[in-house]
Amino acid sequence: MKKSKVGYLIIAFLLVWALAQFFFLPTCSAEPAYMITESELVTLEQNSTRQLEISRKLVLELQIAREQQTLSDQASSEAKLQINQLQKQLTELEAWSKKQEELQQKILKSLPPSAPGVLREIGAKIDIDHYVTGISYGVSRRIGSKYIGFRGEYDWQDKKTGVWVTYAY
Repeated sequence: MKKSKVGYLIIAFLLVWALAQFFFLPTCSAEPAYMITESELVTLEQNSTRQLEISRKLVLELQIAREQQTLSDQASSEAKLQINQLQKQLTELEAWSKKQEELQQKILKSLPPSAPGVLREIGAKIDIDHYVTGISYGVSRRIGSKYIGFRGEYDWQDKKTGVWVTYAY
């Protein structure tokens, strides 16, 4: 007897469920129907055509922009390579220039100076009537680009001596 009550309950439950599906589902899922006039349809088609054309133009512009970006990236990478090469050349030139400068300094040190370090002078005091009336002797030393020295002289006619400090530039 228990088996038959459980069976009736299962059958009753399935029957209620089936009736609920039959009556309530179609009303819940029913969609409202829209009616479109011919002018609205033409307007929708025109709008759709315009949007498709705009979309095509945007796709073309996007492709062009991607190509330009690719070209720009290539140019940028080439510029970076050129910068690296120029930096290497600059480094090499700086090293070469430094070596040349050191070599030039060595050569300049090994050459004799163009102006002597010490100047010696001998002079004669001349009088128009008596010809030579005295002599002088001087020594100057180079300091930087100037000469500083001493000169002594003797006049045998007047029997006088003199000492001079000299500066030459």
